[in-house]
Amino acid sequence: MFMFRNCAVLLVIGSICCFIYGLFRLHVEVEPNACRMTYMFGEPMFAKVGVRDGDQYPNYALYYYYEGLRQPLDPLKRRMTGAPVIFVPGNAGSYKQVRSLASVALRKAMSNDAGIHLDYYTIDYDEELSALYGGYLPRQQSYLKLCIRTILSIYEGRTEQPSIVLIGHSMGGKLAQSVLVDPAIGQYINTIISISTPLDQPVLNLDTQLEEFYDQTDAVLSKLRTATVPTMTTNVCDSLHQRPPSVQRMASQDSSARLDNVLLISTGGGNRDLLVRPGLTSSRFNDLHAMTSAIPKVSLSCDHLSAVWCLQFMQAINRFLFSVAYVREDRSSIAFGTNKQRNLQSALSTFVKPRRRQQNTVRFGAAGNWHEERRLVINKYFTNGLKGTFFDLIGLQRQERYRKAAIEALNVDDEDWLFGCSAEDHNKTEQLYCEKATSLMHLVQWLPNEDRDPRSIALLDLHNLRKTYVHWTHLLIRLPPSAKRIGYNLDIYDPKERVTDIKMPRWYTMAKLPLINETLQGTLHHRLRISEMVDPYQSIRVIVEPLQCINPEYRVTARICVPWAAGFERFQTLKSFDQKPQLYVNVPTLVPRHYNTTLNPVTLDLYLDPTCRYRISYEYSYSSALSRLVLEFYGWLPAHLVCVLLIVLRKQVETFYDVGTFRSLRPYVGYLQYTSLYVVTACRLLKKLIISSRVFPEPEPLDYSINVSIVIHCAAIALSLLATLGTWLALTLYGNAFYRLALRITRLSQATSNVMISIMTHLPITYGILTIATAMGTCSGVGLLLAFVFYFLMLSNAYKDYLEDFLWQKAANLVRGKPSAVAAQEDATEEQNEEQKALKQEDEQKQQQQEEEEPEACVGLQNFSFHVTLLLMLLVQLLLNAPSSLAWLRSRRHGINLPDASLYPSIVVLASLSLLLQLRAPQKCQGYWMLSIAFYVLAGVVLLYCQAAIYRLTYVIAGAFALLSAHQSLWILWRRVSQV
Repeated sequence: MFMFRNCAVLLVIGSICCFIYGLFRLHVEVEPNACRMTYMFGEPMFAKVGVRDGDQYPNYALYYYYEGLRQPLDPLKRRMTGAPVIFVPGNAGSYKQVRSLASVALRKAMSNDAGIHLDYYTIDYDEELSALYGGYLPRQQSYLKLCIRTILSIYEGRTEQPSIVLIGHSMGGKLAQSVLVDPAIGQYINTIISISTPLDQPVLNLDTQLEEFYDQTDAVLSKLRTATVPTMTTNVCDSLHQRPPSVQRMASQDSSARLDNVLLISTGGGNRDLLVRPGLTSSRFNDLHAMTSAIPKVSLSCDHLSAVWCLQFMQAINRFLFSVAYVREDRSSIAFGTNKQRNLQSALSTFVKPRRRQQNTVRFGAAGNWHEERRLVINKYFTNGLKGTFFDLIGLQRQERYRKAAIEALNVDDEDWLFGCSAEDHNKTEQLYCEKATSLMHLVQWLPNEDRDPRSIALLDLHNLRKTYVHWTHLLIRLPPSAKRIGYNLDIYDPKERVTDIKMPRWYTMAKLPLINETLQGTLHHRLRISEMVDPYQSIRVIVEPLQCINPEYRVTARICVPWAAGFERFQTLKSFDQKPQLYVNVPTLVPRHYNTTLNPVTLDLYLDPTCRYRISYEYSYSSALSRLVLEFYGWLPAHLVCVLLIVLRKQVETFYDVGTFRSLRPYVGYLQYTSLYVVTACRLLKKLIISSRVFPEPEPLDYSINVSIVIHCAAIALSLLATLGTWLALTLYGNAFYRLALRITRLSQATSNVMISIMTHLPITYGILTIATAMGTCSGVGLLLAFVFYFLMLSNAYKDYLEDFLWQKAANLVRGKPSAVAAQEDATEEQNEEQKALKQEDEQKQQQQEEEEPEACVGLQNFSFHVTLLLMLLVQLLLNAPSSLAWLRSRRHGINLPDASLYPSIVVLASLSLLLQLRAPQKCQGYWMLSIAFYVLAGVVLLYCQAAIYRLTYVIAGAFALLSAHQSLWILWRRVSQV
């Protein structure tokens, strides 16, 4: 047992260090922001648009964006001819965030030959914290519907039904998706683009309104729209780019009667977005998802705020909108096309891969610089450019083993450069040439290369090409004239030598595992297939060390594809020797149940610089794994903290130290424990029993490794220790300072505060009535704050008085020279005699005899460790109600009534706390073993049902307070009845 306890202590300390290290690495290892700022060419101006029936939303407004005009503009009095777009801001977002999108659109319209332009509208939601308080969302949704109807009225009278595009950032994307639940509105929505939006579940589920909003939207969309869920056979890595399942659905069914006619596009910011992690930005109702690092001509990661002003990203969004807009036949206005398949192809071309026409035949003459190459490895560069077109023919007839070819073109831009053809001899020159050729550009992948030469690469199966096109004899590479450096690389290889299968290393594997000691010169492509990578926090570090390069700089581009997560393709780039030669591989979401990662592994394609030779190895990345663990699961911390406090409270109600001992002064009693780790492991087994029995509600579907729970739980143990230490220091050292601060905030006089504290101390029921009335009159957070302040001041005064009495007693004993045990007994007897002067002599003797047999224990406010834990639980309840309290404070200026979902649990907490103080709890009584079992059950409920649904913790804390007050009340009632 001693050894197990030491191992548990070491486990707690190690897990705490891991959590702190992961938190540090999360903010340190963030790639630099490569976004270019979007600047306005004119002064940004916002014209307020009157919304019909918008009077009930006094703090909301609708604006139209324009630039450079001196006279004010009113869209209601002016004929608007552009295609309407509404920008919906998110959590604490400003309506002015539309500037970057709208300004880029204005500039693009000036250079558009077709005369297409867009009308951008934006909504002012008063910068409400909609991600933290769900009570805002129904109001914001209703106002968005009013705005859509108002804008439709502006464009009514056209020959066709107007359609609107919604662009939502953060929670604005969820609001835009939610309006589809109203069919009267959904029929006018053309496309919804969400930017860094938690679509299917919130980042932190802090209240019931937030969960109900998500559930209601999900339930309605499940009936009105086709959902795409990954199955055991899903593998989006089979093709070179994402092919949305909706393409196949729309080809096989008529979706005009459903909401499938609305195009839903979602985007994620990538590794830089620490507020909304990538796995939350996709939805099962989407048609297309893309990470900004994989979007052509963007190829960078955006943090949560820069996603609305990043120039590269803003250009991509407007490029898509202009591609789906058209000028009406009467040339009266601009509209968005309603053909979803055509719009989806435009979205694929913009956000996934530039569209190329397949089987596009091009004719060439014999004139030009024609060459035939028979080598397996070719590196051709024209440093000074080309004056004329250069043709190279690559024969398809190869040995059976050399069936794969990687062909890379440098600085070719958007021109077609790869073809398949049947070569023939020229009569005069006797050289091979192709009279006509078929483009293969649909097989070409553009690679991000930052500011260096653009790279495009094709991976071809030569034997399949030869069997499919039996008349083809060669591949044709055409390099156009250019004044810049231009060239291409060819690598024909045996695929068995370029594909390596590895397993995800275990977390205890610390060694660096070699893959390739040295690549061959000219190697262009290598693929790693990683099986058993199932959890989002798992991470592999792949080290690609350049051993020898011809040029001082090199380029390695890695493409990571997760087979069950469509749209999460990511790119990473290594470009110089000064950079660490490492790449990180991880998955955005948990693997589906029963998914076979051996048959469908995570793939890492390495596109190497053929002028270098490399050493490739890999290892389990502890730094990346810990930082991702913190990012993915920090929301579990409140639940584990409450679980720790419940287990500590269970031990404290059973432990009563003697009055006047040093142990009675320690408020951290019970916190140096590891018993709560048993609850973590037990809940893993209990969850399986609950699911199989189907008697109790099904627990949260959090099928992660137990390592995650242990690290988070140990971090919660450390947090509880720090909170206890901070509370103890505040009680002993800063009690007077907090008291003066409370007086200044409440503006109470010294005499009034003394009276209130005296009433609170001697008659806590009035304290409970006051706080409950405050909670019902204002909001639960205000009542809890008032209760916390009074409770803290009362504990501070009691602890200060008890500490002074303890020190004076010890000093007096030293002066008298008596043994401490005898002095303590005499002091205790004197105190009891003073308190019981009015009692009879017989009762006094019986009481003295009883105290000689059993020393007086610390009960009531003298049991400081117990009350410190209650104070911390009250603080947790207060913090959980903080978002609703902030919402109440903001709504006061507009006279808006918002729902308070935590009101009833807070009333239970306040009533129970006042009753406990009135009963001088804790009292030394019987039945604590039943209370201990109840606390164990509550701790299990926390870990099974409250890790993701954080708002349920308020009910658990209220239940703990109610159990304590009921136990103390029943015992005191039974004691009085038995005495009678």
